[in-house]
Amino acid sequence: MKRTTDCLNDDVKRSDGFYELSDDERYKLKQCLMEIYQDITFICKKYNLTFMLGGGSALGAVRHKGFIPWDDDLDLMMSREDYNKLIKVFPKEVGDKYIISYPNRNCNSMTLFLKIIKRNTLMKYWDDTDDYISGIYIDVFPMEGVPNDPILRCLKGIFVFVMRKISTSVKIYRRKNDSLKRKMNLNSISCLYYKLSITIGAIFSFVGEKRLDYFFDRFVSSDKNTKYMTIPTGRKSYFGELLPYSVFFPVSKGIFEGVEVNLPNQVDIYLTNLYGDYMKIPPAEKRERHYFTDFSLDVTK
Repeated sequence: MKRTTDCLNDDVKRSDGFYELSDDERYKLKQCLMEIYQDITFICKKYNLTFMLGGGSALGAVRHKGFIPWDDDLDLMMSREDYNKLIKVFPKEVGDKYIISYPNRNCNSMTLFLKIIKRNTLMKYWDDTDDYISGIYIDVFPMEGVPNDPILRCLKGIFVFVMRKISTSVKIYRRKNDSLKRKMNLNSISCLYYKLSITIGAIFSFVGEKRLDYFFDRFVSSDKNTKYMTIPTGRKSYFGELLPYSVFFPVSKGIFEGVEVNLPNQVDIYLTNLYGDYMKIPPAEKRERHYFTDFSLDVTK
């Protein structure tokens, strides 16, 4: 069965008014992402913080020694302890160049994890709304320790699953727009998912998006040394990303666009868990792509 995001992207692909980046635009976007990556690397080295490539970026490093040819994003992962430190020091070091968005008490966040967005750029996705901070960005996902006791681990995982669904639904409810509604109606699964999310979002909207995101982030937060780790905000959520600590640390090395990068320690186990036979190139119709309504490397020009 397709993931919901795959269904939504399939719908958009069949729609008018949205486009994929040209080869030249994609090349320049990847150059910009590597510039952001180098700035993050500089800060992390300065403060002795460890991060590694995650998700499709880790896959790209292993299978392509760089970006997946049809992909155009860059994902990082960090332990919760280093993740929190990065949030504190990054704005002080390069706040004139970047905006950061993450769950906090003071303002709404775009996602349930950290986004580092380059100022004066524009990259608006098909489902973004006007209140999104739309720019070229790198996602940074916190890696959390989980309870060693299997019963407590399961109970926490169930609660995390429910909380993530509620938080995401409130975001969809608050940001619902005619464009998004139109795309949801193209596919029965997408339409059902959208209606369910709107209903859940309406029920819990009184709590407030900011409070829900912050509560979720605080609840999943754990920097304790445990036998297992997970990325609750990752593509496969709490249970799907749950792996032994030794799979992630200590980091291993790889090459990404000619640059030495950190990867999970047992990267084969990590990628197999996410993608199965990850070295097999998917057919064109199965490749995950992103669709945009607006894109600019420099909005000041």
